[in-house]
Amino acid sequence: MPAPPVSALKQIENLDPNLVEKVREKFFDEVQKNPNEYDHNDLDEIRNNPWQIQRFLLENHLNYELCIKSLLIAMKWRFEQQVRQLLRYDFPLEYYQSNYIVSYGRDRNDAKVIYFRANIHQKTSEWNPILKKFFLYQIEQIDQDADGKGVTLVIDCNKIGLNNLDLDLLKFIVTTFSKYYPKLFDAIIIHQLPFFLQYVFKLVQQWLPEDDRKFFHMTNEKTIWNHLVPERIPNFFRSLTKEKGDILKENFENNILSAKRFVESKGKKFGLKINDEKKLNYLNAYV
Repeated sequence: MPAPPVSALKQIENLDPNLVEKVREKFFDEVQKNPNEYDHNDLDEIRNNPWQIQRFLLENHLNYELCIKSLLIAMKWRFEQQVRQLLRYDFPLEYYQSNYIVSYGRDRNDAKVIYFRANIHQKTSEWNPILKKFFLYQIEQIDQDADGKGVTLVIDCNKIGLNNLDLDLLKFIVTTFSKYYPKLFDAIIIHQLPFFLQYVFKLVQQWLPEDDRKFFHMTNEKTIWNHLVPERIPNFFRSLTKEKGDILKENFENNILSAKRFVESKGKKFGLKINDEKKLNYLNAYV
């Protein structure tokens, strides 16, 4: 069950419980107008877990009206994206083997770390919607298993090229935190962004609410260790940072299909066609 990060505990102490209950009552009044637009699991959590309301109150500076609006939008979005229905085997094996988007270790503040390997990404209209769902699946698992320590997102841009740049996906990843998982992230780090792409840093800042920009950092080979711990990094990050890390090894169950079998078995569900698996061949170098 989602839990508040340590950084939010003091703010929660000052929250009026009556305001939380007022938001809850108004929210369910609005839900009754179109109950089929929400997931019953999300509704149960809002009934029983105060943090699911508190996080939106804090994100909206205790503004009652804005909190209701953003909470309704977020819950409708979760239903539309079928966040609660996403399963481990809804994604091709290559996503896991390449550590495309992976949760691994903890940072210096003991927050969980999730890595997005932007430097191996290639945009494809066929697979990008599935990759977005893959990110949602990873974040949802972290949020549901939250232990109060928060999350740090590392966007690995080491040796990134123009062919890897995907502003649409980057915006989706960054804004998902603030819009739909408020107060979850502890930091967002863009690592080793080349000089010719420095404008991306300013773009990402603009996508974040002003209050969240203080959690946004750009790092290099030296400054990354202000946030991460060398002994707690995955192997692919070790090879890029010249620091020792762990090799990620995992035995994947049979129901996680390779791209080819994924297209054959689930292609219709995800709008994929025969031979679309070839558009993931760029990941072969990383599996």
